[in-house]
Amino acid sequence: MKRSAKKTRKKPRSPDEIAAEVRAQLAPAISAIGVIAKNSEFLNRIERLAATLALWGPKINLTAHPSDPDEIVFHIFDSIIPVSIAVSSKILRLSARLDRERRFLDIGSGAGFPGLVIAAAINAQVTLVEARRKRATFLSEAAVEMGLRNVRVECARAESLDVRGGFDLVTARAVGNHRGIFEIAGRGLHPGGVLMLYASAEQKFDEDAGAAAAAGLVDPSVAGYDLRHGRKMMSRAVATWCKGPSPAPQG
Repeated sequence: MKRSAKKTRKKPRSPDEIAAEVRAQLAPAISAIGVIAKNSEFLNRIERLAATLALWGPKINLTAHPSDPDEIVFHIFDSIIPVSIAVSSKILRLSARLDRERRFLDIGSGAGFPGLVIAAAINAQVTLVEARRKRATFLSEAAVEMGLRNVRVECARAESLDVRGGFDLVTARAVGNHRGIFEIAGRGLHPGGVLMLYASAEQKFDEDAGAAAAAGLVDPSVAGYDLRHGRKMMSRAVATWCKGPSPAPQG
């Protein structure tokens, strides 16, 4: 009689092992991105983000596969590449010669993509807005684990916040209500500031032109890029608008 072979189950990787693999995948590629202030510091921060995501993700459904390094790497690249595209196109300026500190606003931050990734890469004060309390708690915990002192988490609906104060960049990824985003960006951006929406390559923004213009957003631009997600290539896009000049006072 033949003995049936025992099926061996693969031991699940620990959060630190997942994070180490994420770092190993990112390390050879991040220099080409061009907007990361300090590569080694960025890798350290992202490694801690990946470990925290792997620990929290299964509990509160942050991403589809929070223990898959390939998926985490996809989200990280998809968070920072649009910023690189906007800078190289001279839509977004990150010059160090500012007489004030840069301020960014990320709407619907969820698992920290793109807000925490941007905060890890760029010297700016980043406000993360997330209405779901458990996710907001995760964002606060992840920012601490990453050693980020430039992050503030607001557990609120974005439309309820007083965002006046002159943001340089407003970002939103996987947020469906574009018209609401336009209104918030119109209030929150200073003249010359940029709204950046992360999207799939198939997504169209033609019907949003009127809402964007009504919010004072001008110069729309869409740029596509391809990004590997596991074994597949994904076609992605970044759509940007600039805040126009304030209307001249009457009289």
